[in-house]
Amino acid sequence: MTDTRWLLRVLCLSMALSVPVLAANEGMATHFLGIGYPYGACGVPDEVAANEAAIDTLTGQGNPVDYVALNVFDTPRVYTMVASRPMKGADTVFLGTYDNGRNCGRWLKLTLGDTCDGTNDGAAGKDFCRGGTGWYPNANTGGTIHAIVFDQCTDGNAWCRDSKYHLDLHTPILGRLRKNGQLLPPMAVPALDGSGKPIVDPNNPWAIDYRVTGFNNPKVSWEFVEAPNYQGEPRFYFSMDSKAYYQRLIVTHLPNGLHGVEQLVGTEWKKATMQGDAGQQWLLPEPSGTSFTLRLTDVRDSLVMGGRTWKMDYPKACGTSCTKPATPADNVVSSGGIASRLPAPKPIDALPRQLADGSLRFPGKFDGRVQLAAMNGRELAWLPIHEGTAALPTHAKGLCLARWSGEGFA
Repeated sequence: MTDTRWLLRVLCLSMALSVPVLAANEGMATHFLGIGYPYGACGVPDEVAANEAAIDTLTGQGNPVDYVALNVFDTPRVYTMVASRPMKGADTVFLGTYDNGRNCGRWLKLTLGDTCDGTNDGAAGKDFCRGGTGWYPNANTGGTIHAIVFDQCTDGNAWCRDSKYHLDLHTPILGRLRKNGQLLPPMAVPALDGSGKPIVDPNNPWAIDYRVTGFNNPKVSWEFVEAPNYQGEPRFYFSMDSKAYYQRLIVTHLPNGLHGVEQLVGTEWKKATMQGDAGQQWLLPEPSGTSFTLRLTDVRDSLVMGGRTWKMDYPKACGTSCTKPATPADNVVSSGGIASRLPAPKPIDALPRQLADGSLRFPGKFDGRVQLAAMNGRELAWLPIHEGTAALPTHAKGLCLARWSGEGFA
């Protein structure tokens, strides 16, 4: 009997020679509005990403709203669903960089490359750049940012199949790229309705629409890194439908990805099971109780924080069953191992001062942000600080400093 899977693998190998050869970890860049509702492929809701961003960006850590999707399949010139997920046995020959969810929760640093001056539409079986003269740098070439893996790409297009190291970027990233330390002009701005409010995706209350210009799916190069400026500890949520005898945990804010969750049952550590290939959702092996003690392993298959453990309770807010996409665990207490400590703040030897050109100068050359406030206490939008200087709005007279944050202090 003919093994059709073997024939498909031979086809992939024979056809691969006609696919453009790119440098290691270089692929095509695309963008998308949101990871879906209630979860993205890795099992983390947009709501959690947004809430954690509000915490982490204030301490200079990576912004989890800056997330990306990796390819599930590596099947050059084959655009069908070639295997069930998670892939097992002989089917693992098709594994893309998503790696059955094992790269979920990992951080990477990406840099935009050259842009095609022709058509680059990801059409199946077509070259990435057609009808133009080739690839060229532009003002956004060299723009870089840290991003986290929260989603996957399985679409039947050339980007998701022919470009092994393709990255699908959460659209807000296109407004936060930096080059030589400077924030680039945004390629993406929120789309507004007639009343000036952002247009929200009706299927995902946490995803808003954007207007994108100057982005023609350029090349992108990237590499995995540990979580930038990591502070604190992992965070734990109980997912929708968690209840007695079925406890599904979401784990976020990881120092270096997640390859395993273990639960202490009596005196024995028992392995939790990943929910399909959703790398940050795990089914606990002993879900009958309401109090759980866990430890984690990272992408090196090493115990996170030297074997630190976390004891937590099923959230009372869930009642008999959790109905929200993610409900924080109650009474989380960590012990043992190696605790993450915040760096000591750098002393500030002077207050900010306004220069003759109207800008605001802070002591020391650091990047951060500053928030102004009106005399009535109303806080205004945050302004960027670059190398210790912030450009003030034209009509800043009468405004006060509300707060500022940057390297070494917040």
